[in-house]
Amino acid sequence: MAGDGMMSAGRLLACASVFVSLLCAGVQARGYGTHTVRQGESLAKIAARYLPQTDAYTSKELVREIMEINRLDSMTLRVGQELGIPVVRKKPLKASSLGTPKSFRAMGLYVNQGNAGTREIFALADRLRKGGGNTVVFDAKEIHGSLAYRSRVPGAFTPVASYPCGIEEISKLIDGLHRKNIHTVARVCVFRDILMARTMKEWRYSDEWVNPASRKVQDYNLAIIRELVGLGVDEIQLDYFRYPADGKKTTGIPGMSRSDILADYLARIHALTSLRHVLLSLDMFGIVIWQREEDIGVLGQDARKIARHLDVISPMLYPSHFSKNFSGVKNPADEPYFFVSRGIRRVRAIVGDRVVIRPWLQCFPMKVSRYGPAYIKAQAEAARDSGAVGWLLWSPGNSYGEAFAAMEAMKKEPARRRGKADQVRKAGVSPRAVTYPGANLPRHAQGKP
Repeated sequence: MAGDGMMSAGRLLACASVFVSLLCAGVQARGYGTHTVRQGESLAKIAARYLPQTDAYTSKELVREIMEINRLDSMTLRVGQELGIPVVRKKPLKASSLGTPKSFRAMGLYVNQGNAGTREIFALADRLRKGGGNTVVFDAKEIHGSLAYRSRVPGAFTPVASYPCGIEEISKLIDGLHRKNIHTVARVCVFRDILMARTMKEWRYSDEWVNPASRKVQDYNLAIIRELVGLGVDEIQLDYFRYPADGKKTTGIPGMSRSDILADYLARIHALTSLRHVLLSLDMFGIVIWQREEDIGVLGQDARKIARHLDVISPMLYPSHFSKNFSGVKNPADEPYFFVSRGIRRVRAIVGDRVVIRPWLQCFPMKVSRYGPAYIKAQAEAARDSGAVGWLLWSPGNSYGEAFAAMEAMKKEPARRRGKADQVRKAGVSPRAVTYPGANLPRHAQGKP
């Protein structure tokens, strides 16, 4: 008994000793690892080193955590100082594609590089989910040319070995969205590439464009797409996959039209993405959908040729982008239902059921007389009534307040009211007046598209 008592006292003493040592160490004891400061190290450098092993999304966020854990009053460090680091994993995260089928009804929004590089992207995803949405399109490569994330691809093809990138941890971005059940789409601007047009003279087509017919340009972008597929995205979305609107039709390759060049390259990309069960989508100029030979010849986007090499076509049917009096409509921006519906029906008439149609919807007030939730709702209803499989919201500055309000209103809308547009559609007339108050359409704009 005495021995047991002495053992208990010993244990108490040991526990007390541990408690005192932790107390003396301060909040640092709550860290999951330690780092000894070396000569020339700063908090920023230390945070960048450990960022992949922590739950912090940015280096700045991790710096704040390290300061809090270690009760630091300033950024100044001394050599030999011990820091607690909130390490939670030995290896960086690795996300995997969800393998989404192309029949998936995506309802999503675009997030620019600035917001994708902060936790704002997750806040937007949460709002989107609340409204019934399920998809986020983030910038992986914008028109300025530098990638939004750290990559070895530019350095392997060009002298551009380093560049500023907004997304520090792309694996955390993809994994974080997947945890919220979000279909994750990487947007890649292909041939409008200001950086490479100015850096690689042999790739250059014009001041802001690289040459779509160049095999080196194609291989470079294919390498980026291959990398993104390996990082675990669910879909690659190609933007600026066309020639510039320069009025020309030449390619520099005898016997090859601009649409031939794009279709052949698209086949190479689709072979890669389909092998990995990643969807491939293409943003298409709204005007091209009207299939004027002049537009197709210049831009190269021939829906008939490219449809077999795609899973999804996303026509950019922003009403504000149609010229005044287009199709007899005085101000197209004020007829959201008509132009979205008419555009989708035209694409479907061209490509049939070979490819999913998922339009971009206008989420900005450009040229619109009365912009608000009803404007977004009208476009979403036009997409649904015209046979599209979902939709995407485009706001360059990511201002989606009106869109979220529209989504929440649509969730609450009774089924019988949603059926009104279907009844009008079956009657063969445009239900614009039912869904969105605006100026009367001319007679020729009623009925079949």
